[in-house]
This record gives sequence, structure tokens and C-alpha cells, in this order.
Amino acid sequence: MEIPKSRKSDRIKSLTNVLQGQIAIHISEAAELLDVSEMTIRRDIANNPDGLSLMGGYVTRDISAQRNEIGKYLVSAENSRNTEEKRRIGKLAAALVQKGDTIFFDCGSTTPFVIDFIPTDLEFTAVCNSLNVFLKLQEKPNCNLILCGGTYYREDMVFEYIGAQVLDTIRFSKAFISAGGVSDRFGITCFNLHEVPAKTKVMQNSQTNILLADHTKLDKVRAAYIADLDRFDFVISDKPLPNAYTTLLLEHDAHVVTDQ
Repeated sequence: MEIPKSRKSDRIKSLTNVLQGQIAIHISEAAELLDVSEMTIRRDIANNPDGLSLMGGYVTRDISAQRNEIGKYLVSAENSRNTEEKRRIGKLAAALVQKGDTIFFDCGSTTPFVIDFIPTDLEFTAVCNSLNVFLKLQEKPNCNLILCGGTYYREDMVFEYIGAQVLDTIRFSKAFISAGGVSDRFGITCFNLHEVPAKTKVMQNSQTNILLADHTKLDKVRAAYIADLDRFDFVISDKPLPNAYTTLLLEHDAHVVTDQ
């Protein structure tokens, strides 16, 4: 159905109605549907924080507009926080990706920034279990992409790992792991327990485990335990780590990478 050119409020309403029955719609399809330019769609969404969001070239419903529980992690809300720090981490992390790698890209709001900096012509295999990361990876034409299925959790856009699936059989060259909290005493943690099985299984099957954490995660402890800090071969952050963290990592021959 073709919708004639309209006011912004009408366009937002139309897109919201379309997304009642599906997870996402590509921005080019949305522009064609509304008979406007892609730039118009981008402007509408940028100035519409309570309705829709743009992820990897796709328009999706903004979960934070529907679920705004205090203390609840929402990846849609995290997308706009500490973006410059995440961008710097993404650039550093992408430099580790090599031709022929088989890589697990974890869920979260930092991981898509890694994908942004991977060269378009690089050939690699990517495995992921979250929608926002999948939408980014599918834009890389030379990426062999595997999405792990399972129960879908809207708040963090994750498909829950349920045993005896692809993660058990793949051996990864690298795994980019995200976290909600980093502590030298309590280890690496995240908000949601349903994320942990996939993270721990991947780390068991990966040659190189890489932690992505901006400085706001340091000395934070969340409910769901992932692993101790010394389980990682690389820690990539936007600022230098405290001495206690650096000492612990160096004792286990791990590398700390920052842009400062």
C-alpha cells in the first residue's frame, strides 16, 4: 500500500502501525512506502525519541518508549549513551579483525561500533545472537553471517542461547564480549541472566576473548556473572584502566588497549 506524502506526525504514525506486525523495516522501504526521501525518514526519527529508532539501516520500534522500568537495561536507551567512547572502542577493536576470522559479536550497544569500522571488502565469518548486531553485520557484503536463534528478549534484542546449537560446534578465532560491569574483585557482569549462557559458551570455544568496556563500566557490578577479568586476552576501553586492573591483566599475559 502506498501512502501519500504527509506531515511528520502522520509519517511517524504510519511507520509505527507498520511495525506493529514486524520487527523492523529497511529505511529504503520506509521511504518508498511514505513517498519521501531516506533523509526525511532519518530526520523524523532523530527528532522523535519517544517513538522509533534507526539501527543498521533499519527502522525499529524504540523499546524504551514501551518499557521504561527503573533499573532495567534497554539496549535502545543505551544506544545514545557514551557514543563517542563506544566509537573509539569500536575503532580499536575493529583493527583486530583479520581476513578469514570466525568471530562472535556479542549483544549490547558497543558492539555495533566495532562493525562500523570493519572494512567493507574484508572476508570474515560472523556469529551473533542479537538483532541490533545482526542488522549491522548484514550490511557487510563479504561477511558470512550466522544468527543464533532462541527465545527473543525485546529489552536487549537478544535471542537466548538454548543448549545443543551452533555455539557448541563452532570454534571462534575471536570473541568480542560486552559487559555492564567490570570489577577486579567481582569479575565481569551484565544485567540479564539470559545473556550469560551464550557468553560463557562462546568464551570456552574462542581462541581469543576480547572485552569491550568503556570507562563508565569500571568498578560496577551487575547481577549476572559472566567470567573473571583474567579470562580475557584483550581489554579494550576508551581510557587507561586503574592500576589494579592493569596489574591483574598483565599477570595473565593479557593486553590492555586504549586510545590514550
